[in-house]
Amino acid sequence: MNLDRFKFGLISVLILNTASICIKAIFCPNQSNSTALKFEIPHFIELSNSKIQSVAIHENQKTFQSGRKYQYQQNKNKIDIEVLYLTNTSGDIKEYLQVYRSISLVQPPVIRQKAEVGFYGLFKIENRSYLSACINPRGESTFTGTQFARNRNLYDIRADRIILWLFSSTSLRDQRCVWVQVSTANGDREMLEKIWFDIYPTLNYLFSKSAEI
Repeated sequence: MNLDRFKFGLISVLILNTASICIKAIFCPNQSNSTALKFEIPHFIELSNSKIQSVAIHENQKTFQSGRKYQYQQNKNKIDIEVLYLTNTSGDIKEYLQVYRSISLVQPPVIRQKAEVGFYGLFKIENRSYLSACINPRGESTFTGTQFARNRNLYDIRADRIILWLFSSTSLRDQRCVWVQVSTANGDREMLEKIWFDIYPTLNYLFSKSAEI
């Protein structure tokens, strides 16, 4: 008899929780905690075997939260690094290029993956070679919207976050991205990859610290 009561109580709690989630998803589908979760792009990024030439605040911040441009000298090569902080976003780099740069890639990007770093894309625009990736608040870096959504489902939908989501204005999925673009005029993709692998750990660590539970 006591076991039956326990089962009934457990089922009732599960039904109520499920109903609460459904109601909140219907009436508050796009609640955002972007104002609560802050990320400050560092004023300086250490880059091995390079000298910093300039750092500038990225213009046109009406379309993103914050951004910085860095320029380095590595031997005879000039390297540009752009870092943008985006919220409530899809994580799709090709979409970013269209929205923020008015660029549509003529050739499909080469998408690669490295263990403990994640996905990144390589492509050319006119006479410059680019490496581009989205640093995620949780999980490895991504290039496509599908990869980004997979990380959100894998790392964000957890029991502790669901409970927090039910009783606060926190978004269930953390739809933030630190978009990083490394570019050079010499077409050396291997150099771009080395730079990305060099700066990723620092930026990823700083961004992951800004993520909630």
